[in-house]
Amino acid sequence: WRKSVSLGSKLCSKEDIKHRCILGNSAFQKYDKVWQQGTRIALETRLKIYEAQVVSVMLYNCNSWAVPKDVLSKLDACHRTHLRKILGMTYPRGIISNEALYRRCKSTPLSERAAHARWKMLGHILRSS
Repeated sequence: WRKSVSLGSKLCSKEDIKHRCILGNSAFQKYDKVWQQGTRIALETRLKIYEAQVVSVMLYNCNSWAVPKDVLSKLDACHRTHLRKILGMTYPRGIISNEALYRRCKSTPLSERAAHARWKMLGHILRSS
């Protein structure tokens, strides 16, 4: 049952997050030319494209995830890797802390967004009954 798919999501949350990271990476690779443009495309524009085309894929159905923090940290690591590639930061010459990365990109970890979405869904459920 862990591998079965319903409405585009796997039924096991751990498997779904792994699958979402893979789908997010493939969506990120589709826009590889955009990320490599450097200063020709403004950083804000590149980040808007990233939020619309990649983050939305990675966070699809996140309001139903019930997973431990170590699994969500893999999602955050994938997100940080994408942000570093958008900024053009590679290991030897561009070292930046995670907090500075999020500040520079005006972003938050995806695990926090997933937690917020779960609380939001709980509020909808409580109000509906």
